[in-house]
Amino acid sequence: MPKVLSRVAEYFRSVKFYRLILILFILESVWIAFSAAYPQAFDENFHFGLIKVYSHYWLPFLTSQPPHADAFGAVARDPSYLYHYLMSFPYRIIELFAKSQMSQVIILRLINIGLFSWGIVLFRRILIRVGTSKALTNLILMLFILIPIVPQLAAQISYDNLLMPLTAAFILLAFRVVDEIKNKQASIWTISMLLIFGLFISLVKYAFMPIFAGAILFLAVLLYQVNRHKIKKFFSQLRVSWAKQRTLAKAVIIILSIVSLGMFIQRDGVNLVVYHNLQPNCSKVLSVKQCMAYSPWAYNYKNHAKVISGASTFSYTNPVVYFSQWVYWMWYRLFFAVNGPKTHFKNYPPLPLPSLAMAIVLIAGTYAIIKWRKKIFAKNLYLVLLFVITLSYLVALMGQGYVTYRYTAVLENMNGRYLLPIMLLGAAVAGQALSVAFKQRSRKIIFALLILVLFLQGGGLLTFITRSNPTWDVHNQTVVKVNNVARKVVKNVVVKGSRHYGTKVWFFN
Repeated sequence: MPKVLSRVAEYFRSVKFYRLILILFILESVWIAFSAAYPQAFDENFHFGLIKVYSHYWLPFLTSQPPHADAFGAVARDPSYLYHYLMSFPYRIIELFAKSQMSQVIILRLINIGLFSWGIVLFRRILIRVGTSKALTNLILMLFILIPIVPQLAAQISYDNLLMPLTAAFILLAFRVVDEIKNKQASIWTISMLLIFGLFISLVKYAFMPIFAGAILFLAVLLYQVNRHKIKKFFSQLRVSWAKQRTLAKAVIIILSIVSLGMFIQRDGVNLVVYHNLQPNCSKVLSVKQCMAYSPWAYNYKNHAKVISGASTFSYTNPVVYFSQWVYWMWYRLFFAVNGPKTHFKNYPPLPLPSLAMAIVLIAGTYAIIKWRKKIFAKNLYLVLLFVITLSYLVALMGQGYVTYRYTAVLENMNGRYLLPIMLLGAAVAGQALSVAFKQRSRKIIFALLILVLFLQGGGLLTFITRSNPTWDVHNQTVVKVNNVARKVVKNVVVKGSRHYGTKVWFFN
């Protein structure tokens, strides 16, 4: 038995296992990209529509609402636009030779899979950099790609797919700044690039701002702790570092600073000054009639009217109770299945075993972090940084959801995909804590195998296949036939449970 477990551990840490993870992720994402009818549930028509809007502009600075763009909200004031602008350039080339909309969509989906794959590669570097063993790193990545929402998100057109690699790259750059501050060798180049990069990523998706703010807060505290009463010396180091930079490097810093700050001010800065909000309410920018064409806004507007009239009441007035609902639905929507437009994006519950495994990992990981916090965070500044970023993001995400709930009396902003940019960061912290908790190597391996087996019982692509039927598929006979065969095969090997459950904690039903 010890020899078997030793071989398992050796395989987990191998390059072969890592390559298998990447290949498996790409295969399951490509399968969905070619199979799923357009648009997929995670606002794919919104993102594709905005890409087409920006394809008519060479610069991203919109001074007014573009023609026929009301279905996308107040486009000229949307702070999350850089993905759509950048993706408009490959789209301009694609539309020259791919005339059907579905062909254009599939090609853009493949580009998005490439972006997400790049993110996995960079996040692996983060996990290893914070001291996670290669075996645990690879296991975390395998479990991550077996979360059903992961390949489904990667396989559609979404700004989240660009946010993933950029977030990872930002954190790796933050690690370099940590090293320089700790060694009292501050570099104007590294610090400038971190700030510039953070501003650009915030324009991809404004939800990155809590990550940006968390990193800056951590670095500021670290700077104070290292220098104490010698802050002037730090700025003196920056001046010396600036003087040592080559002329080209100085020019790059100045130009990128002007561009990034200018683009940030043009959207976010103006939004704050004029509308007092980073993402202003559509009706503050456009007329109510125009905004009603934007379905998410119209949905909230109608629900808010019900709140004002008294037709709707708040079921969760206690923030603690609301938090429990938030946790539940986030977990649920990491593993659920959702159809396309033919059934109005009907939801189906998660498969029981992989979602149960995730619940076990979340509970065990949270407990281990609380119990072993002193040991895992001691002298590991990288891990502390990841924890601060994760906590900052989660608080902001839950806070935004609560504000929306108080406006509409409807539980919104509870989509599991929102957790993906910080999920691997949290996994790094929880993984370290669980490694301490399971002192014996054999126990670690047995626990890892148990969780992996449960995840393989329907995780990743298998949830899409198990829960789907031909209405989910692209209108193509070959696609339908292949998926039908896959459904028949998977049906006999996966514990799928019921497609409908009568209780909220559905797997106990």
